[in-house]
Amino acid sequence: MNRNEYFNVYEIGRVEGRNKIAINKSFIKGLKHLSSFSHIIIIFSKELMQKTIEINNIDGKTGIITFNEDNDLEDNVPVYDIKPYFPCEDRVKESFSPKIKGADNKKVFVNSKNEIAAIGNLKKINGEDFIYIGNDFENIYEELRGYSHIKIMWWFSRFDEAKYRRATECDPPYENAPRTGIFASRSPVRPNPIALTTAQILEFDKSLKRIKVSKLDSFNNTPLIKIFPYIAVNDKAEVCSVPDWLKHWPEWVEEFEEENTSQLYIKESSLDIIKKYSHNNINKKKKDFYKNQYTDDKKAEGIVIKGARQNNLKNIDVTIPYNKITAVTGVSGSGKSSLIFDTLYSESQRRLMESMGNLANDACREKPDFDMINGLPPAISISQKSISRNPRSTVGTITEIYGYLRNIFSTIGIRHCPNCGSAIIPLSSHEIYEKLMELPTNTRISIKPYNNEELSYKPVINENLVYEHVIGGEENMLKNIEEALNIGNGAIYVLINDYEKILFQEKQMCYECKHLMFELTPSTFSYNNPDCMCQVCNGLGIHREIDCSLIVSKPDKSIFDGASRLWGDLRKFKENPNANWSKGEVLALAGDMNVDLELPWCELPQELREKIIWGTEDEITYVYKNKNGRSGEITRKVEGAYNYIKRLYENGSNESIKRIADEFMKEDICNSCNGERLNREGRSVEILGVRYSVVAAMTIDELKKWIEELPDALQESELNKIEPLLKKLYRKIDLYIKMGLNYLALNRSVATLSGGELQRLKIVKQLNGEITNMLYVLDEPSTGLHPKDYDKLIMIIKELKDYGNTVVIVDHNKEIIKCADYIIDIGKGAGINGGNIVAQGTVIEVMDNESSETGKYLCNEKTIEIEKLELSDKWIKIDGARGNNLKNIDIRLPIGAITCITGVSGSGKSTLVSKVIYPVLINKLEGKDDISRFCDYISGENHVKQIIYVDQRPIGRTSRSNIATYVGLMDEIKKLFASTNAAKTRGYKDSKFSFNSKDGGCEKCNGDGSICNHISFMEDIWTTCPVCKGKKYKNEVLEIKYNGKNIYEVLEMTVEEALNFFIEQRKVYKILETLFEVGLGYIKLGQSATTLSGGEAQRIKLSKELCLNQLSDCIYIFDEPTSGLHFSDIQNLLVLFNKIRNNGNTILIIEHNLDVIKNADWIIDLGPEGGALGGNVIMQGTVADLLGVDYSYTARALK
Repeated sequence: MNRNEYFNVYEIGRVEGRNKIAINKSFIKGLKHLSSFSHIIIIFSKELMQKTIEINNIDGKTGIITFNEDNDLEDNVPVYDIKPYFPCEDRVKESFSPKIKGADNKKVFVNSKNEIAAIGNLKKINGEDFIYIGNDFENIYEELRGYSHIKIMWWFSRFDEAKYRRATECDPPYENAPRTGIFASRSPVRPNPIALTTAQILEFDKSLKRIKVSKLDSFNNTPLIKIFPYIAVNDKAEVCSVPDWLKHWPEWVEEFEEENTSQLYIKESSLDIIKKYSHNNINKKKKDFYKNQYTDDKKAEGIVIKGARQNNLKNIDVTIPYNKITAVTGVSGSGKSSLIFDTLYSESQRRLMESMGNLANDACREKPDFDMINGLPPAISISQKSISRNPRSTVGTITEIYGYLRNIFSTIGIRHCPNCGSAIIPLSSHEIYEKLMELPTNTRISIKPYNNEELSYKPVINENLVYEHVIGGEENMLKNIEEALNIGNGAIYVLINDYEKILFQEKQMCYECKHLMFELTPSTFSYNNPDCMCQVCNGLGIHREIDCSLIVSKPDKSIFDGASRLWGDLRKFKENPNANWSKGEVLALAGDMNVDLELPWCELPQELREKIIWGTEDEITYVYKNKNGRSGEITRKVEGAYNYIKRLYENGSNESIKRIADEFMKEDICNSCNGERLNREGRSVEILGVRYSVVAAMTIDELKKWIEELPDALQESELNKIEPLLKKLYRKIDLYIKMGLNYLALNRSVATLSGGELQRLKIVKQLNGEITNMLYVLDEPSTGLHPKDYDKLIMIIKELKDYGNTVVIVDHNKEIIKCADYIIDIGKGAGINGGNIVAQGTVIEVMDNESSETGKYLCNEKTIEIEKLELSDKWIKIDGARGNNLKNIDIRLPIGAITCITGVSGSGKSTLVSKVIYPVLINKLEGKDDISRFCDYISGENHVKQIIYVDQRPIGRTSRSNIATYVGLMDEIKKLFASTNAAKTRGYKDSKFSFNSKDGGCEKCNGDGSICNHISFMEDIWTTCPVCKGKKYKNEVLEIKYNGKNIYEVLEMTVEEALNFFIEQRKVYKILETLFEVGLGYIKLGQSATTLSGGEAQRIKLSKELCLNQLSDCIYIFDEPTSGLHFSDIQNLLVLFNKIRNNGNTILIIEHNLDVIKNADWIIDLGPEGGALGGNVIMQGTVADLLGVDYSYTARALK
């Protein structure tokens, strides 16, 4: 809790005399409709007191409020807030107070600057509410001890903004409520966003200085202002009244509380009963309901590009045909991206911005370097950028399927009371009439007002009133329904044929248990909405708790020898101690109980073990003196490991501290929402008996079957409301199924998806737009896909074309290239050796062109091959590998060989490598014996000295990170420039040559080289800095030359160019040589890390590791290293892998590329399908072994 957290408060009025308040003129409008309440609560005086008062009169013109009696208010004190008295929030039916209690706390809370300070925080932990108080705990505890309830004053931080605090009127979120003054609502929108709520005290926790209370309607980490004891004689209005729009609300705090249980009850609704009798209960089959039609708008011309010179392009001319699929090929760095993304796509975006007129003129992108581009349509790019992988992102959210489902359920879903399960269907009198008219002719009905005196603020009159009707002779029935609803406080009973009794209602509440509900909206089903998410797991569906078996993971060892990682090297701490209490208490406890900590943990006395883990209320003294002469004595209660970890996790100030606690915690399905992530209200809404949470957990296949049933099962009126939504959703689902993603569950976390699954999700998401006459630019769409899925990808790409679009693909996959109508081959080499059109035309024409390296590989004139080695007798064996969809599989990895993990997307490859093999080996290397979370058994790990995992995650997240900084080249270059005579003369240090420093970076753009322009409805546009012209440095820095070039010019060199430039600088040359070996000779040293593809990022990581480590007995792990590589680049990469292997290392690769697979020494093929149907070992062996397995998709692709 931040003790320096202060909030400004404004006076809204003053007390005049003892029974009158005068509201300031600027806030008088806030009194609108406040007179509809009998009582108010005022917050007043510098001590921030609160008082419940009965109103006598409110003058809406003068702003004077008078009271019925002398309320003993001090004259001329400030008033800070007025709240209407809500019985369901302020009136406790049964409370108790101590017989004798001291005077109220008269501490001044509002200082001379009209500020109030937070004294603590309100926190939500696993669905429970706590008040954390800190140093004031003892005083507050003494003040509240003996009371059953308290009133909590807290600050609505989210509404502490001028636009909210200036408001005088609002639209309360209460059913049928008119627009009121802000003082006639409990809305946080008010001059002083102060909340006042009543809660029951459940527990005082002195060790953590917190109070556990009943459920609070606050956000987590809400600032606490003050706590009052609830005193019935002062705070409970025995007789009170509220406006008509609130009269159906409960009368007591106890009745407003939601039942706290994970079990849901779903009862039959009134509409379901009506359907049984209705003559409209059978719909005609709607066989063509989801039939889709679209027009095919085609053109005959093409996009003409003349004189393209962007980056390394050599003034090239090219024409891209409309309504065709064009593949752009060439080696890495040849100029493909320069033509397609930096010229074609960038110019399309620039023209779009220009068309917006003055609004975006200053933010327009710079024009690429070309002479002419004619016939350029608006462009959409589908890049390799990864989708957000935060734990709240699921298949349902990134596909936007959840958005459709939320709208469908909020439109026709039937909600049920979260407490008792009764259906709650608010209908107007006319809608009730229409429903009753669906009953067969001559059906006898009886209409009676609902009667429950406890529910109403006024007794029901004429409770024996009954209206009798017969369907077909319904004269005055609508009028009678309206009368009965009025008498029955918004509800009526209808008896059908003296047999079936149905409740109809107008209001959003449960008439069975009086539970109040607000309007059903799409956000009701959003687990990212704080009001709608499960309060225990905060919408994650899982909760974490401390696992004591993880605290002491090696009970057969002593604490000094590493029984637990929690206390670190306790032996070393004992030899040189300090004031660290979490370690010191262990030593003090053992000394106090005279126990030798050299004994294994399992042999320590049980009493000591319990105290070390759980702590004790008894105080103990720890005395220390270290080698530096520092000494001290600490006496306090033993916190215990469990409470220490709990405190770190709940109150940790940063993520690194929480990660320490994470190591000792386990993850389980939330026992409140059962993993459904929503609160009880959201989980209690159903359509045709199927709850939202059940639908939200379906696979895409299951969802399709469910929505196919809806048109025939729903009433015509229901279907009409959601028909457009259903048809769009069906179209979306159908495309995902066509792409082979039918097995994905909607609630599956994006973090668990493979690269291929993510890539297909992105492609289908664009196709779902059904946009025509566009230019689609696809960057490596085959990345992450198994050859089995190529046909599906090609079908989707062709469908994009069939919508009347032009599709341009940058890809190196043979099957994808061959599906193109037209090919543009760029080269011949990379960087300065590229940028020319080598060949263009149809597939046949390119294959016949002798100058095209791509053509030679397409027609198999050239193939990719490396030598293979005999397998050694050294193996790593892992049994019972599990995680995600892995089925407790057993695998073998040969040491000193190249192993490929293969299988369709979602078959479990990434899980096997990242969730089993890598963490198990790391644990073993770090001396951790516990591998039970990953597998049952491992052997052969002694053959490995180091593991290097080279994945495709970005190497930098900002434009300030570049190739040179990542591989350590920048430090060497800065030293070289600082060593020049000119730099020494001026006194320039290394830091002067860093664009990230204030010394060297341009002051205008802070070393970015570009300026960000924000446009509210578009993505940010970056333009070149007008001062440094994109060079990032101050002019004075650029005046320093090394071998005739300044530092900007050096960073503009490619790796290949820099090799010659730095040939005499051995250390620099070595780093550059390694970058060149991994196929990155074309990359500029200063290229931003954010512009790199996943494959490029992976090769840069490999280069860095090769520079740092020249060891043997290493395992190198790669995740699709061929991503973005041309056939010739793959050949070069395999040659490098061969070199690494021959140096005595092991290589493990997740790969779909058939050329890599066929050159592997060992293959582990997973499947047979993805998702739940995957996770099995289809085969492990050599390529020859694999080819003998007919049911392997990988084997079929290799044949």
